[in-house]
Amino acid sequence: MSPRKKDLLSAVAAAAESSADTAKTSAHQLHEKTRLERIPPAVRFALAVFSSLVLSSTLFTLTTGITLGDLGRVSKHLETWWEVGGLMAWKAVEVGLAWVLGYDARDVLTLTLLTHLPTYTLLSTFYTVRPTTTITSYLITLISTTLPFYLLRPSSSLSSPGPKNRSILQDRPTTIYTTVAATAIFAVALYTSYATPWLPRLLVVHFANLPDISAVHAGPAGLPGLFLGLLPAGAAVRDFLFVSSAGVDDEVTSEEKKKKKKQNGGEGESEGEGESKGEGEGEGEGEGKSFLCALYQKTWGSLTRKTQVLVSRTVVLAGLLLGNTVVQVAGTVNGVDVTGAAAWGSVWAAAAVVTGALFGWVEAVDGV
Repeated sequence: MSPRKKDLLSAVAAAAESSADTAKTSAHQLHEKTRLERIPPAVRFALAVFSSLVLSSTLFTLTTGITLGDLGRVSKHLETWWEVGGLMAWKAVEVGLAWVLGYDARDVLTLTLLTHLPTYTLLSTFYTVRPTTTITSYLITLISTTLPFYLLRPSSSLSSPGPKNRSILQDRPTTIYTTVAATAIFAVALYTSYATPWLPRLLVVHFANLPDISAVHAGPAGLPGLFLGLLPAGAAVRDFLFVSSAGVDDEVTSEEKKKKKKQNGGEGESEGEGESKGEGEGEGEGEGKSFLCALYQKTWGSLTRKTQVLVSRTVVLAGLLLGNTVVQVAGTVNGVDVTGAAAWGSVWAAAAVVTGALFGWVEAVDGV
């Protein structure tokens, strides 16, 4: 058989295998969606928030023999009901926000891993908390947040890329390059913050009785270890930002075309009504709607769908990195104030924004 025929047969076989995988995934998602649709959305949302809180409390109670010694040494003693209620409310906000944004279990797993990483990195690096305690607490946080979504929320379409994008996301060199790039950005951000006088001074002033700050003075020798320790975070950032956005098909469907045409027709109708009414109230409303629609079309509406997904997820990730770090560190770690926690979280949030910009540059290349 000639090499040309072999290549043709290989291409046909690859296409058939991709189509079979897509059909199998679609059938599984349809079955899962049908099963979960029997439960009203409001009930599923309430169950997700409640089960996450109960599961977290139960697992931390069962593992007190592992975590109590280390965490009790560095934790604040919460004596008022509003302090405990505030932390529980923030947990509910995290779960509720992920639910409202339509994230599935895979999205929640990577997002939770990233947003809680600054807290556990701080505990293990500067408070000499044992790895067993850190890993146990981390796993409890991941399980209690992700499991309710796995049971109550069907897989999102963003988790299964279209046929056009599947080859890009399954390309091994691209996977390695994007993961290494994301890891390097976070590692360099932390290393730079350690090397400048800004963060070390904040650690001394706003983190009372910090047991160990040797990581700040490690210099270039600490960069390889920092990079290797952040590799899981780099893979999670790639999955949450790059995979979800690059897997979106930018082709406009017929349904979306009809919707856009209807919106344009509605705008024309509003303008006509405004002219017939003269200088009345209807004309002012029509002009206001036209201005808002034009502003939307020139800003957010001018972006492709994959860019919209990337921008929105980058904003969510950076915001939760900062917000969760402030709540968890300032609210639970003894001797830390809001200023110090915000400074620590801002380093991670800035790294997330830079990583999102890098992925946007990569996705702007033709064929991605």
